[in-house]
Amino acid sequence: MLYDAGKTTSSEEKTSEQEYLELIKGEYSHSKAFEILDKIEWDFKDFTTQYLTHKFHSYPARFIPHIPLTFIKLFTKEKETIVDPFCGCGTTLVEAFLNNRHSIGNDFNPLSALISKVKTTLIDETELDELNKRLAGINGNLDLDNGKIKEIISNMPSRKISKLFDRNTVSHLEAIRETLLEINEDGYSDIYDLGRVALSSTIWSLVEHGISDVKDTFLKKATQMENELKKTAKIVENIPNVTVINGDARKLEIELESTDLIVTSPPYVNALDYYRVHMYNMFWLDMDVAAFKKHEIGAHSRFINNRFRLLSEYLGDMLRSVIEMNRILKQGKFCVIVVGNSSLEFELIESHKFLAEMSKKIGFKLIKTIFRNIDKTKKYTSADIGKIDDEYILVLQKINKTNISSENDDFITENVTQEMLRFKEQLKRFQGTSIRGRKPTKERLLKNIDKIDEALENIPQDATRS
Repeated sequence: MLYDAGKTTSSEEKTSEQEYLELIKGEYSHSKAFEILDKIEWDFKDFTTQYLTHKFHSYPARFIPHIPLTFIKLFTKEKETIVDPFCGCGTTLVEAFLNNRHSIGNDFNPLSALISKVKTTLIDETELDELNKRLAGINGNLDLDNGKIKEIISNMPSRKISKLFDRNTVSHLEAIRETLLEINEDGYSDIYDLGRVALSSTIWSLVEHGISDVKDTFLKKATQMENELKKTAKIVENIPNVTVINGDARKLEIELESTDLIVTSPPYVNALDYYRVHMYNMFWLDMDVAAFKKHEIGAHSRFINNRFRLLSEYLGDMLRSVIEMNRILKQGKFCVIVVGNSSLEFELIESHKFLAEMSKKIGFKLIKTIFRNIDKTKKYTSADIGKIDDEYILVLQKINKTNISSENDDFITENVTQEMLRFKEQLKRFQGTSIRGRKPTKERLLKNIDKIDEALENIPQDATRS
């Protein structure tokens, strides 16, 4: 191919949102599409990023819709299939849905799968009327002294913010939950799921903003979601197929070479514990927090005493995931991965470089690396990931079908070891590559070499976890 395979930065001449939309219209050859990528202002500053069903639920570290939209418009045709193996709150799926592409989303977080499903499911107005009728009956007049309320409070996660869930709040949340369960028992599964997402969004608002009236917030949220679904229904004429899987990206339940484009943003290593962020939402929706916590990729709370073991585990998980992406992608098609740098033990972790290097060994060619600044007012970050100021978009092309299985532990161990050894040699030359605030001593930084040695010894178990 004739286009540049190197790193590009944002164009000096900023484009307006309308100019951007005009730019990505039409059908293009791959070489022309890559020329258009060079013209885009990837910061998307001042663009409208919350519209239609994107408004349904706040979600930490989600990417803005214009990233998947760009690649969907430039590199696929209508009725082709888009996959997001780490679909989160469904941003890629919504953009595929709005642009008449079939899509498959996968996420191990059951809350993510639910949100994604609801965002891409149109509901008949008669069912929405039924939902409104049922919700009008919520009164929240449960006995505040009864055993059920006490039991709910005693079973809730034990954190400082648990005090937000006082008896009055719990009684109203339980009234909402019981109403939704009755709706489901009567066979209205779609409006039941919509109500559950509205309930989850209400709990998010309670935890993040300390709202005082959960019932009022819930009813307003449900109404807003209904209105956005109605607007979406007017835009989507030929409803494309959407499949949402609550599954593992390291072993995708998707057919071999069935995918025309992958656009995804995997977890960033050591950045965030999604199970912790969502534990109250998942509690009220009767979801298994423990199972999600056990299998979460890159979680901040793992390997507290040696973060480099977390890195090797993360690299193993991501290598398996990229192998799976190669397996499901059609020959010659593109895989777009959005990932940010992280920090471990005062050292910069350039995840995009690790991913780019590993992808070459399993049939991908790195075509382009795009750098973009993060507008943290649009990224929905938290204090845990607030130090991540930028991210990279890797554009990979499948040039060969890999003969490696994602379950090949020997291959995973060998390649993670190579990456960790390379990182160790880098650290021998330069220490303290990600220092903010108080600077550690030289002796403290040199101890990281010993920690990497310990991580290397444990790769056979850390990078091959089930």
